Amino acid sequence: MTVRGRLTGYLVLLAIFVLLLSGCTTLGIKSIPLEDLKKKYANENSRFLELDGMNIHYRDEGSGPVLVLIHGVCASLHTWDGWVMDLKDHYRIIRMDLPGFGLTPLKDKNVYDRDQGVRLMDEFAAKLGLDHFYLAGNSLGGYLAWIYTYAHPEKVDKLILIDSAGFPSKTPFVLRFASFPLIRPFARRMMPKFMFDNAVRQVYGDDSRITKETRDRYFELAMRKGAKSDYVDIFTVLKRELSKPEVSYGIDRITVPTLVMWGDKDIWLPYKENIVKWRQALPNAKFIIYKGVGHIPMEESPDLTAHDADLFLSGKTSPQAK
Repeated sequence: MTVRGRLTGYLVLLAIFVLLLSGCTTLGIKSIPLEDLKKKYANENSRFLELDGMNIHYRDEGSGPVLVLIHGVCASLHTWDGWVMDLKDHYRIIRMDLPGFGLTPLKDKNVYDRDQGVRLMDEFAAKLGLDHFYLAGNSLGGYLAWIYTYAHPEKVDKLILIDSAGFPSKTPFVLRFASFPLIRPFARRMMPKFMFDNAVRQVYGDDSRITKETRDRYFELAMRKGAKSDYVDIFTVLKRELSKPEVSYGIDRITVPTLVMWGDKDIWLPYKENIVKWRQALPNAKFIIYKGVGHIPMEESPDLTAHDADLFLSGKTSPQAK
């Protein structure tokens, strides 16, 4: 398709976007003060850590070996609630809202550049006095997990990657759309609820598992004051970073024990085209595929995935590879 053709296509999409907005009762124009969101989405386990001028929201729960959890794009630390419920009696679980998401406002959009992403993870671990730990990440969080593991293998005892970014790919359509130059000014001001509801349906393999509470959480946290601009900036950076041929550098050099989990209904990072690349890059890793599950297995099927994670981390028995 020519540049002119692509431009025309985007203009048509913009027109559709505006038309949809005109009939939508929940336009996503509002901004919710951070302090109001803290009342609903922070709890007694919430902590806030000053790091490079950012106020990072994180939770530190349970006891035992340390397990650090990193969520994906548009999500928050709440995506791991099921894992925490199942695993906190056996692990000290630390999870944070990544910059720009949840209750952590973005300061520098380049925090998701590769080197800065590693630095963010390393400084967070250092601030909490973590010398070594288990590490698990989903999607964007999986990318941060493996680039950190590659850079600091001495600190990661075992690694779990869940539908992880890692190879050159297009970002999901909704991310590309919001980051397109003609759309950005609109997206910084309005992100309709139907768009978030659709995105949540896309990351679940079975949308009957989506609760109203889940839909509301994704939307309300995106309405945090400044979050819409944070999202647009992050989407723009990820569109650039994840399309680079060198994005996967180092995956095949990871030597720590690794478990790769994937939902076979993932359409954001499609299972069939991604799993082959991961198997080739990590021939010694364990792989578990979850049938009927989408992009966020730990949220959609928390009990099963947490059980498999525990078997892998504890070494009691190996989770069944599929």
